[in-house]
Amino acid sequence: MKKLHSALFVVFALIFTSHCAQVFAQNEGKPWKITHREDIAKVWSGNPVGFAFLKHKGELFVGFYSAEDKSMTIGQKKSDDSPWIFKKLDTRIGWDSHNYVEMAFDAHDYLHVTGNMHCVPLIYFRAEKPMDVESLAPVHKMTGVEEKRVTYPIFFRAPDGSLLFAYRDGASGNGKRIWNCYDLENRSWSRFLDSPLFDGLGKCNAYYIGPIAGPDGWFHIAWVWRDTPDCATNHDLSYMRSKDMKHWETSTGTPLTLPVTEATCEVVAPLKNGEGLLNPLVKLGFDTEGRVVISYTRYDENKNNQLMQARLEKDGWKHYQTSDWTHSWVFGGNGCIPTELSFSQVSLRNGKLIQFWSRKHERSGEFELCPETLKPIGPAPPRSSVPGECRRCENPQENQRVKNASLADPENPDRLYYFAWETLPVNRDRPHSVVPEPSTLRMFILER
Repeated sequence: MKKLHSALFVVFALIFTSHCAQVFAQNEGKPWKITHREDIAKVWSGNPVGFAFLKHKGELFVGFYSAEDKSMTIGQKKSDDSPWIFKKLDTRIGWDSHNYVEMAFDAHDYLHVTGNMHCVPLIYFRAEKPMDVESLAPVHKMTGVEEKRVTYPIFFRAPDGSLLFAYRDGASGNGKRIWNCYDLENRSWSRFLDSPLFDGLGKCNAYYIGPIAGPDGWFHIAWVWRDTPDCATNHDLSYMRSKDMKHWETSTGTPLTLPVTEATCEVVAPLKNGEGLLNPLVKLGFDTEGRVVISYTRYDENKNNQLMQARLEKDGWKHYQTSDWTHSWVFGGNGCIPTELSFSQVSLRNGKLIQFWSRKHERSGEFELCPETLKPIGPAPPRSSVPGECRRCENPQENQRVKNASLADPENPDRLYYFAWETLPVNRDRPHSVVPEPSTLRMFILER
């Protein structure tokens, strides 16, 4: 349970305290109940671009695109009983589903906001007063270097708690991954890494997930390389790890020199272009023994998609086929593509290894996996279910669907904030033939 957005590639590190983990485990399966419902605002519903949700020092913050003029808008709610305060920012969304909203607080409680970028100059706002969305002002510069073609912005934390910012400089098939670090005293940004994390050297770029904090004390990253904007040109599932996010190595402990390139990386699955590897369908989790498991897809000999698992074992990477699907979805092309397959990373629930997957033409749901073979052996143990009212489409229009996000309350593990709104599906970042009516962004407070 965490802040979610619909960007296809997300950098994140989630670390729960042992106390919170124990409370969640004790209450897993206990149903959520709606204790409060609130309509926040009318929002843009033309494409499923990601909104942002935070709770910081007891106050709620949301980031969305307004229905009125599609402006990026940041909302603040000081308490459960107070009204929302809104600040419109001078940037407007089009039809591109890459252009999600991203926000974070620094250690002095100043809000940072970015987003609405796909190969465009940096868009960045920073508050001039702590805990105050109304003081957000345009900055549009961090270091001033390699900030003309920015995509996939994300805020996250260094091991020492410092605020970091990562983004792609360049384009699909030709890009670098840049990491910056924020200086609280000088209110300025500098490079966290002296060189890019990845560099495609003009031939490709890396689509990665991570850094993900593992139970082993390491930060883990998995990625694929892509040669062109065509998603069929993904290849070579790869991996690396680090203790401090600065010094990286392979699974066998071989140090890596940054930037990591095609020639220097550790390849986990040497798949070629057109063999069914898709960048948003790479997930990284951990099994019952804390071992790294990278979930990915590939085509079998009949061009059927199959869910695969690469697990790091004592003698290296071992590959397991989890699915036995008989439907072929051959993908390709540019932009945010409509997908017929989704799945989660493997995770633990009540000591069982769990994974969710869904296919357009096959069964879907959460399943328990055999810890040895990584094959499904039955339905997953029950988890806390969200009431159906939260997922109901309240603004039915042709081809509309409900999009949602959840936000765990950092002060109360038995409280969950659940957000929902309607939107049209992705359309490869092109306009739909009909502009939909505005949707209502609504918030449910759930407790158990």
